[in-house]
Amino acid sequence: MDVLTFDSENIEFYQLHPEYTPFIGADFDTHRILQIGESHYINQLYAPDAVDKYSLKYFCDNWWTSPCPDVTDDYGLSFNTRDVIEKYMQSNPADSVGIFNNVVKSFSEVVLGREIRSISADDKQLYRYFAFMNFYQMPAIYNAMNIWESMCKSAIKTGSIDDAYMSWNTLEAKSVSIVDKVIEALHPKCIVFTSVSATEAYKHGNGRYVEDSRVIYTSHPGYPYTWWKSMDRYNGKRAVDMFEEGLKKIYLT
Repeated sequence: MDVLTFDSENIEFYQLHPEYTPFIGADFDTHRILQIGESHYINQLYAPDAVDKYSLKYFCDNWWTSPCPDVTDDYGLSFNTRDVIEKYMQSNPADSVGIFNNVVKSFSEVVLGREIRSISADDKQLYRYFAFMNFYQMPAIYNAMNIWESMCKSAIKTGSIDDAYMSWNTLEAKSVSIVDKVIEALHPKCIVFTSVSATEAYKHGNGRYVEDSRVIYTSHPGYPYTWWKSMDRYNGKRAVDMFEEGLKKIYLT
């Protein structure tokens, strides 16, 4: 995959926010796996009585029409998709990130036929076979808080909870549209949603590829989330089982 070619695709959002451009591994063309996570966040701390520099109103007024250089200058590295992945691949194994490590482990075992018990620096390089993007095309407003909760808390500070619902509808619609455009541009062989929230939003928003045979729906792959726990939504199966069964259908049959 020629990264520059992808960057020139007609996805207007990435012209405004190039920091959200998906990561595309050097060997993506070999297996063509697109991982879709949940969301980035800015490192703004939540304090109930504080006036936020970047409120939900700020994002509603600016994010979809402006590059927002002020928030990018302050927090851009925390929501730069490619920077996040490159840091993961370059970091010491002790600084491992479950959302990528556990996906790499399953990929290695099922597709490459090699079991990985503990991620090494070399093992992290297997992410070169992946592309990655987050589903929600706007960062969560507060540090380490999911995007819906952060929208609600900010809305209550500055207005009404109804503001969060209206903003969420816009975010969902725009995110579904952008994800569909990325899938169309990349032509992945496998599309794995590693977020329950992203899965539900993509289905609710009638994404073009909701029923596509290439799509695997799972949950967040890191502890203490549900990667290794049986889930009612998967008829008692674990998310890791859903992922590995999906890989086998796509690559081994």
